[in-house]
Amino acid sequence: MLTWSDQFATGSPLVDTQHRMLIDKINLLEQMLGGPPPPKAKVDELLAFLGSYVVTHFKFEEQCMERARCPAHEKNKQAHAAFLGVFGKFKERYLAEGPKPELLKSLQVAAADWIKSHILTVDIQLKACAGK
Repeated sequence: MLTWSDQFATGSPLVDTQHRMLIDKINLLEQMLGGPPPPKAKVDELLAFLGSYVVTHFKFEEQCMERARCPAHEKNKQAHAAFLGVFGKFKERYLAEGPKPELLKSLQVAAADWIKSHILTVDIQLKACAGK
């Protein structure tokens, strides 16, 4: 489980709220995998949300960094594009294989590791630029 802490704060309340929402959804996926296999409809709903939410969040965050002239702006865009590629490949496998627990666990672990690493190395750089 990921837990929000002040070390994740970016200096943008809206970006931080969006990050909390993503962390909550990644944690929900982990919870769904902790019991009997989740219904496919629930997994489909969660994946559809994540797919659209990350696109919206990434766009907003990139705009924030660009407006603030954050030096991490280009690195952030590249990292977002890479994650969208990974998520796209996952969705292809999901469509072909269905909601296999090991496939869903691989997404949960990859997403949790990525978001934690990304926020702590790239997104927090916005803090120094916020308010410019």
